[in-house]
Amino acid sequence: MTIQDIYDILNAYAPFSLQESYDKSGLLVGYPKQQVKTVLLTLDITTSVVIEAANKNADLILAHHPVIWEPLKSVSPGHPVWHLIRYQIGAICSHTCLDIAEGGLNDYFGNLLNRNIPMLPERLPLATLSPGRVLGRAANLVQPTDAYSLAQMLRSTLNCSNLRYYQGKNAGLIRRIAWCTGSGGDLIREAIHAGADALITGDCKHSVWAETHNLDFTLFDCGHFETEIPVVGLFRKILQEAAPELILLDSEKGTVPIFQTLL
Repeated sequence: MTIQDIYDILNAYAPFSLQESYDKSGLLVGYPKQQVKTVLLTLDITTSVVIEAANKNADLILAHHPVIWEPLKSVSPGHPVWHLIRYQIGAICSHTCLDIAEGGLNDYFGNLLNRNIPMLPERLPLATLSPGRVLGRAANLVQPTDAYSLAQMLRSTLNCSNLRYYQGKNAGLIRRIAWCTGSGGDLIREAIHAGADALITGDCKHSVWAETHNLDFTLFDCGHFETEIPVVGLFRKILQEAAPELILLDSEKGTVPIFQTLL
């Protein structure tokens, strides 16, 4: 396998052309003809992740978040790209194109939720960006529940110790949920339009909580990392099916970027 082969697999599953205009998905570091035997899977490419990849003899890192976001004016040891070049490790990032693709991260996340929070099979679009580009999903619960119980199920399913939620003052039982992985707090009105009683996402700003309060809506913030780290499992699924000869490693250093919390 080459880096180009793996790029083509990912492009067939979630075309890079679907990415948002601000995004930087694709082959960001590396040579397309470089041979690949081992791939390290992660959410973010940090310097620690690159060193881990080097220690594990990985030829390529596959990540969700782009390792290059703003144009680089210089490349120094303080940036992961320096270390990718140093160790001759390629980097492919599949970000918003994977968020919106059919069978992409939001569908995979919904299947994960469904293990402990049973939903009916039909999945509704949360926000339609353009034909063929849908962000987020919504579905009816098999068993309606209250906000506190749903929060407990989310915390257990996603292993999110810092889950925050707001329950609308006039909210009854939650019958339909909407979700968007990562930072989807700006989709509250789309969730209401989709008939959802609650939105599950992460990384919500103060203004989002204020709008939630004004709209008397129920919102769950499960964390950006916690709602998107399932991408590692999705990457594994995609590559195992298309290229079973590859050695796939889940990053041990690609953890939530918070080192201490005040208890």
